[in-house]
Amino acid sequence: MGWKDQDILALCHAREPQAIAAMAETYGAYCHRVAHNILGDTSDAEECVNDAYLAVWNAIPGAGPEHLLPYLAKTTRNIALKRLEHNQAQKRDSRLNVLLDELAEVLPSEESVEDAMLQRELMGAINDFLRHKASRTERTLFLRRYFWGDSIGDLCTEFRFSESKVRSQLFRTRGRLRSYLKERGLLE
Repeated sequence: MGWKDQDILALCHAREPQAIAAMAETYGAYCHRVAHNILGDTSDAEECVNDAYLAVWNAIPGAGPEHLLPYLAKTTRNIALKRLEHNQAQKRDSRLNVLLDELAEVLPSEESVEDAMLQRELMGAINDFLRHKASRTERTLFLRRYFWGDSIGDLCTEFRFSESKVRSQLFRTRGRLRSYLKERGLLE
């Protein structure tokens, strides 16, 4: 059966355990990909996805999301990031470090972001840049790489771009983002 968001949400509101199976059937592959991109481990990714289904099922009786996929994917991503942090405490090597290294030249260091207000302003500026200053392709590449953790290879396949085109597109977008953040006084 092809589940629609409103059907799955109704099952969650009714506290029907079938909601978890419906989420898995409808969005399982996507959520697994999100978790696996962050963790690089199939079993850890599977655990995170299962935890995300349960977290969403438990959270829904309140005001549920309008669109289930972004809510479920973000929940999966956050759980995977927590798992990664836990795993890193045991082992300092991470696939995420590559992504953070690429963004290091754009984002201010933790010491210069003094409080949560500045962090919110920074996130707002990044969102504004992506929404108003980046093309749809630039925005999608940026988000897929730095928010969802897709590999360069996956992006090449999906967009049918060469590796050099993906890398240069991301490089140029990061450069324009850096300039934008400097203009707004959020980066030195």
